[in-house]
Amino acid sequence: MSILAAQEQGSPLSMLVPLILIAVAFYFFLIRPQKKRQEEQNKMQKSLVPGSRVVTSSGIYGTVLDTDEGDILLEIADGVEVRIMAQAVMRVVEDVEFVDEPEQDEAEGDADKAAEGIDLTKGEDDKSAQTQTSDKS
Repeated sequence: MSILAAQEQGSPLSMLVPLILIAVAFYFFLIRPQKKRQEEQNKMQKSLVPGSRVVTSSGIYGTVLDTDEGDILLEIADGVEVRIMAQAVMRVVEDVEFVDEPEQDEAEGDADKAAEGIDLTKGEDDKSAQTQTSDKS
């Protein structure tokens, strides 16, 4: 029995090699990229100046009015100002496109077409949508 026990144990060095490989893998796949992202985030937060357009982590777009020791005064609409922590800024945006709501007349026209049974959805095959509307006419 002592012969079998000696063969199963192996050398202590061979047992440490997998542990060392796991530690190295954790460093390169988890710790190092996280530190790099954190440094980029800190650099971006320190580069904020009044007039910068930003998006917060909660998805609010705004313009930086003032920065003060980790706090930022952000204008989110005309005359609406909020003070947030600098860590809440997710990214700086260059251009923001605002989507206007459809006018009331267009919405009523769409409702009339839907009431008539015309399919307003766009599918993968526009020809099938056209044939559906022509069949109903």
